[in-house]
Amino acid sequence: MTSSPRPTAAARTAGDAAQPAAGLTRAGLAVLITAVFLPQVDFFIVNVALPTIQSSLGASAGALELVVAGYGTAYAATLVLGGRLGDMIGRRRMLLIGMSGFVLTSLVCGTAPGIGVLLAARILQGAAAGLVVPQVIATLHATLSGERRHRALGLYSSAAGAAIVVGQLVGGLLVTADVAGTGWRPIFLVNVPIGAVALIAAGRFVPASRSPHPLGLDLVGTLLFAGPWWPCWCRSRRVRRSVGPRGAGAR
Repeated sequence: MTSSPRPTAAARTAGDAAQPAAGLTRAGLAVLITAVFLPQVDFFIVNVALPTIQSSLGASAGALELVVAGYGTAYAATLVLGGRLGDMIGRRRMLLIGMSGFVLTSLVCGTAPGIGVLLAARILQGAAAGLVVPQVIATLHATLSGERRHRALGLYSSAAGAAIVVGQLVGGLLVTADVAGTGWRPIFLVNVPIGAVALIAAGRFVPASRSPHPLGLDLVGTLLFAGPWWPCWCRSRRVRRSVGPRGAGAR
């Protein structure tokens, strides 16, 4: 096997080249666990805030269901797509893209003026989360081996399990605290500083990796999975119109 002494421009600019990944440090592992923990927490943290969201934004019961289910469906729909994109263009790169989207959509969720904006942001937030999680598990497999890999996978599973409890506990505390009269909004805004720190740390501590033989994108499968949500979107638009002035007084 031979290699060119002068790499092409494409090879020089590819930050996540298909080369053996560097070893994962403890700092990098902490970043990856944080990256998988936040999206899992966000699925459960919103459950305890639904009554407050309903009273604040004047949302119907159907709209509240979409706040939860829209996130979960978008998350599930983009998991395979996110994994294959990470294999193709680099897992660290996709991790940074997904985390950036998650932080931005968390900010939009936390500042949403009405139920329509919150619904749209939650679905986009779920899609961003679906881009993040596959990069975590793939990076653990690509950068660790033996006992270290087993321990890291154990932490991965533990983080996902702990998110169920932590999400509902923290969500209840934040809603009850009603920080500066913001009601339910801190359950989303708390992701912004934590996610921003994790995003910066990911660029520094998470090694680049990608698959030497990536599979193609299954866009048709993704669309077929997410397609049935179009009627839900239509319904959410009707819900938004029916809210009327009640959503305008949201805090």
